[in-house]
Amino acid sequence: MPPLSDMPRPDWLAPLSDPRNETILSAAFDVFAEKGIHGATMLEIATRAKVSKETLYARFDSKEGLFYALLAWGAIKSGIHDDKFSDYAVECLVKMMKPESIAAYRIAMAEAERMPELARVFDEFTCKAGRPITTRIGVALAREGLVDIDDIAEFNDNFIGLLRGNLYHDVMIGVTPHPGDEAVAGHARRAMVRLVRAYAAPRRDGFV
Repeated sequence: MPPLSDMPRPDWLAPLSDPRNETILSAAFDVFAEKGIHGATMLEIATRAKVSKETLYARFDSKEGLFYALLAWGAIKSGIHDDKFSDYAVECLVKMMKPESIAAYRIAMAEAERMPELARVFDEFTCKAGRPITTRIGVALAREGLVDIDDIAEFNDNFIGLLRGNLYHDVMIGVTPHPGDEAVAGHARRAMVRLVRAYAAPRRDGFV
């Protein structure tokens, strides 16, 4: 199988019109979450999805291809497009904190050393996917005179760092249960207040 970076990126919306693909991807997600990509087998995924191995291989030629499709599927099903700053932050963190997102992150982390290409693809579909939106928001805030940004890449990094905070880390490693979407939304809004304050544009009188 060629590296994932060399594979064409199909329009996953088309195959997902077939509910059997969603059944297969859901089964693959469950098996990956339980055993990791390395420990999973195509036979077990086919059995869990109640399809033949021939059907599975006709649609997805490998475990790596299945995981790649899972990431694309997740991006389509829960894509974030809201350019309003606080609303975007809330949507972003709520999505990241969903149990299936946490599980996918754990899978990618567990396999990162053995399968660096999959880790790279995971990063593209998660952290890097939202950077164009964050960049547009940062530029818009700067034009309104609300923030002073001299390094947009650093602004993007600080956005995700403050947004996740300790809450994401604690839920990720299992020391804190998921607090619920309402609490997650409140955390996201407070994080954005802190971010805007950190980048507040100087006032004309010289004070921030």
